[in-house]
Amino acid sequence: MERLCEICGKPISRERLQALPETRRCVTCAERNGSDVTAPRVGIGMDIDTYKDLLGATRS
Repeated sequence: MERLCEICGKPISRERLQALPETRRCVTCAERNGSDVTAPRVGIGMDIDTYKDLLGATRS
């Protein structure tokens, strides 16, 4: 499956697509303009006050 870069229109390398299947930019355009791939935000699983309490407890 060949996918073209959304910026320059050149084919995106197979290796890049294997590593980042959701990318829409070739390596060159990603280096110049920033990557189009974003990582999902992962919650810490607890509210911020509990997290701060735990941080304080480990530093005591």
